[in-house]
Amino acid sequence: MSSPPYNWQSERTSVQDSITFLFNNEILSDVHFMVGKGTQRRRIPAHKFVLAVRSAVFDAMFNGGISAQSDEVELPDVEYSAFQALLCFLYTDKVEIGPETVMTTLYTAKKYAVPALENACVDFLKKNLSPDNAFMLLSQARLFDEPQLAALCLECIDKHTSEAHAAEGFTDIDFETFCVVLQRDTLAIRENQLFAAACRWAEHECQRRSLPSTPENKRFDYSE
Repeated sequence: MSSPPYNWQSERTSVQDSITFLFNNEILSDVHFMVGKGTQRRRIPAHKFVLAVRSAVFDAMFNGGISAQSDEVELPDVEYSAFQALLCFLYTDKVEIGPETVMTTLYTAKKYAVPALENACVDFLKKNLSPDNAFMLLSQARLFDEPQLAALCLECIDKHTSEAHAAEGFTDIDFETFCVVLQRDTLAIRENQLFAAACRWAEHECQRRSLPSTPENKRFDYSE
């Protein structure tokens, strides 16, 4: 590692400027994260103090009873882009998320107990909610225990049921989410259309389970 430029501090006019400069920087770094797995595995420098003052989980990791002894931390369950978004927020207060990264960033923000970033992710999802993605977001909202977002998704599905059922993400939802929607009596759809949508979901579920798409398998209780 090359030596840091002499007197780099003099160009920083505030504490925030100095902390921002350290983001993704080897200067003064005292921990490295190995993020992802396989060919996606990347090494990211960080600073324990910065992380500990922004996250109780990182504080416990570095200073508590479960403190990590190694200065290299393996994170195989976290995506590189999501972890970068988390670090960017911790160092700079900037929220950098998009449609492709918001769900993995939400997962990472919850994992490391950063509620401000969690809220930013949920707000982004709310603003971008539409009939085309309502089922996908509903499934994710239930998975991440976001009841307010889940309620908004159900409201969108109630108002635009036919469009939501026609969306590609409908056939990908889990069985429990599928049942939650089927049990609602506020759906704006005829029963025969709802039945056709249910059959379409069941056919895809058979494919996911590598089962023949028979009437018996379509009627199977997948909660078992």
